[in-house]
Amino acid sequence: MSQRPDRFSSRLAFVLVTAGAAVGLGNVWGFPYIAGKNGGAGFVFVYLLALGFVAAPIFMAELLLGRAGRGSPPMALARLQAHLGTGGPRWAIVGWVGIAATVLILSYYSVIAGQALAYALAAVGGAFSGWAPDRVVAYEAAFKADVGRMALWTGLFTGLSVVIIAADIRAGLERTAKVLMPLLFVLLAVLAVYAGTVGDFSAAVDFLFGVRTADWTAHMLFEAVGQAFFTVSVGIGGIMIFGAYMGDEVRLPNATLWIVLMDLAVAILAGLAIFPLVFAAPDIDPAAGPGLVYITLPTLFARLPMGSAVAALFFVLLGVAALTSAIALMAPGVARLQEAGLKRPTGAVLLGLTVFGLSFLTMLSFAGWRTVYPLAGLGFDGMTFFDLIREGVNNFVLPFGGLSFALIVGWAMPALRVRQSLPMAEGWRFRVWYGTLRYLVPVVTGLLFLAALVP
Repeated sequence: MSQRPDRFSSRLAFVLVTAGAAVGLGNVWGFPYIAGKNGGAGFVFVYLLALGFVAAPIFMAELLLGRAGRGSPPMALARLQAHLGTGGPRWAIVGWVGIAATVLILSYYSVIAGQALAYALAAVGGAFSGWAPDRVVAYEAAFKADVGRMALWTGLFTGLSVVIIAADIRAGLERTAKVLMPLLFVLLAVLAVYAGTVGDFSAAVDFLFGVRTADWTAHMLFEAVGQAFFTVSVGIGGIMIFGAYMGDEVRLPNATLWIVLMDLAVAILAGLAIFPLVFAAPDIDPAAGPGLVYITLPTLFARLPMGSAVAALFFVLLGVAALTSAIALMAPGVARLQEAGLKRPTGAVLLGLTVFGLSFLTMLSFAGWRTVYPLAGLGFDGMTFFDLIREGVNNFVLPFGGLSFALIVGWAMPALRVRQSLPMAEGWRFRVWYGTLRYLVPVVTGLLFLAALVP
């Protein structure tokens, strides 16, 4: 086992850190509200298929590329292409697009996560308990109208992420993941048990997993596939960097299975922690959309026994989930700055300042620029800077990256090299994964990308 400080110390450390990279706001914030607005069970069914047959194969391909190239995504892809002597488009471009995407994601991610921290502190002070719905709405509106307040909490969250990522792999990523990942599961389990006790657990289970006629629209299908991409963070090279830090003793298929299952468990637990409370309140709509977390849930917490304590627990959970992903999203950019000659702490601070600066586009989209639509003339009327960043990354960059990784591993790399990288090379599992990566994944991700181009 390698003892270098830029390698994980064990297989467990690798799994925990990489699972932390996959688990984030997409699971706790995104999955419940997207499942809610798409009707529940039908969406969940497609999401599970997309997770298993599209996102997971790309996830393993990203890890394979990272371990083969041993560097940041642009460096790893460039090294691998040079080693294989493969012509054609520069693979490093995909890595650079991914790093740009991680910075853009962090620019709005940190704002949403900062709000979670602010709400957690407010709940500890007794906020939300006994509040009327209009007071919750007014509180959320006042928070988003105050750019200075949002900037404070965004800066605190970004600063915390920088402090963690500035340390080396073992002192920063490993130690943090070993604390935060078990804490995340404990908090989710406590909330799910509480919700099942005071809420309508059977209605929530039926909504998420019951057999019913689904609204099989193209929009729902593509949202389910997109959510599968987002929840495991594939398509931007963020997972690739952990392949670079992975020891040779890690078996990629087994590690991928465990990580994807942990990611799925968090999403399902989040649904089981939220929907029993939603269905226990007849005046609450499960299809509340993005406002589910910061308006609908605080309204519910206000009616519950020990509502402030439950709210504090939930928003701490949201902050923890965001932090595990944020430090992972920073990792590729920091690694590239190190390769350029900067010390790790300097690179982390520089990247953090860049993220914080760009975050003002999202903060202003929530405040004074709510009616500013910068690309309205190009057909994106009604979309703020925040909408453009989020939709652009989710609808274009993620499928572009996923398609690129599938084509590189499935078609550009020699099959023998791919087989030599995996211990299951002679078994049926390899044939299923490799065939899926070569044929099914390009078709699905290509359709996802085309769907984003068609209004």
